[in-house]
Amino acid sequence: MMITAGDLKQDILRIYNAINKRIFNVGVRQQKVDFVGSKIIIVSRNTRVPVLKLLDEHDPQSTRQLDHLLFQVLKQEIKKEFEQQLKLNIITILKDYDAETEYSGTIVFLEKDVECYLNDKPELC
Repeated sequence: MMITAGDLKQDILRIYNAINKRIFNVGVRQQKVDFVGSKIIIVSRNTRVPVLKLLDEHDPQSTRQLDHLLFQVLKQEIKKEFEQQLKLNIITILKDYDAETEYSGTIVFLEKDVECYLNDKPELC
């Protein structure tokens, strides 16, 4: 079965948004996905969770630790869902979030070039 780059991008954005809803109880406000070789790059704007925004004002060090823990959970969920639903072979995922601007960046490193997942003849990759 052939999957186009556009189809894959839509699936990635749908899954990424669903994971954010599950973990943070709110979806992303904006999101964009690009492919660069064997990498999937997701840039999004995510509304800061209100309790973390409040804690930022009183104890920013603690909220940075909570952010780090949340990123670990988010990355595990992204890896699990992308591998199960999209059949992607993931090496690792890098994630960062800027609480001040609410921008988030996620880089998914794949074992093969993204084009290999779009091709119905994977033996060519």
